[in-house]
Amino acid sequence: MTPCNRKNGLLEDTDGFLLCDEVWDMTPLIPSSIHHHMNHDHDHDHDNVVDASSHVLSKQDVKHLFDTYLCKEMKYMTGSGYVKFLESNTFVSERRLKAINWFIHSQRRFNFCIGTVFNAVNYVDRFIDMNKCHGWSYWMMELLSLTCLSIAIKFNETCPPSLREIQEGLEYCFEPKLIQKMELKVLKSLGWELDSITPYTYVELIDCELNREFKPFARSRLDEILLASSLDVKLLEYRPCVIAISGLKCIIEDEHCLSHITNFIPEEQEKNIQSCYNMIQEILVGYANPSSPDTVLTKELQVAINEGQIDLSFMDEPAMMKDDLKRKRVDNEDDEVMMKKYVK
Repeated sequence: MTPCNRKNGLLEDTDGFLLCDEVWDMTPLIPSSIHHHMNHDHDHDHDNVVDASSHVLSKQDVKHLFDTYLCKEMKYMTGSGYVKFLESNTFVSERRLKAINWFIHSQRRFNFCIGTVFNAVNYVDRFIDMNKCHGWSYWMMELLSLTCLSIAIKFNETCPPSLREIQEGLEYCFEPKLIQKMELKVLKSLGWELDSITPYTYVELIDCELNREFKPFARSRLDEILLASSLDVKLLEYRPCVIAISGLKCIIEDEHCLSHITNFIPEEQEKNIQSCYNMIQEILVGYANPSSPDTVLTKELQVAINEGQIDLSFMDEPAMMKDDLKRKRVDNEDDEVMMKKYVK
């Protein structure tokens, strides 16, 4: 499980708080020093990391944590109709896909924990599932994406970049005060439940349990497989534990090790592993790694949107659209296009 800021995370760049009243799971976790190596230093001596972690988490500890996460994971899943909603709403599904690719770009650029990406994706999916975002425009979805990543960064990272820094690659540039207001909207919508159980949550436990059988390249490959899997909405129909083990099945040949991990999850979920595995294999065939420099699209010109320009009541009820905001585009379309804006 990724390390969390036990002060509940910063709301602003330096001096605010998320004010999250979520009840914390006080189960002893992997110490942050060990976790930092597991997430950021895959090229270092993996055996030393495993030896250290093995003294922290016994097999009983791992089993207990698996059971704890299994009991909590459905709480952070989207509803049964969410996948159908995305399949029927091209605009929202495309913006979701773009957001996740941007999350992955940002993770590479700032060396965030992989868990930060998964939390951000989880926040986006849960928010859309609750609010549907009917009639939203591009900038609204981009503001939501930025806000979810900002919350995830502040929840997971010890040295988060500024809100202005992380906006590279976006079409719009949002004022920090506006992002802060949007954060509160999102947090309230999510019920202040931020300690999400995602497929990546189980990777830490798998790494500890398999010990020396789980080599550094295998861990790195599993991370990439799960990131690729997050792009496909169909996998949201599976529980996070199933996705994690299905991803493991893509890289591990030792059936004994695989069955050992599989035994941790409910028997009724084991039957879903093969179908989930097949789907992941299909995803990987057409997957282009978003971390590749050739796929990074940097916006040289962004549309600035500040707090005074828009009214966030569009999240609560339909707002009246007034006036137009002229903006320049950086692609091959017309030099100037008109964008609707919400005005207080």
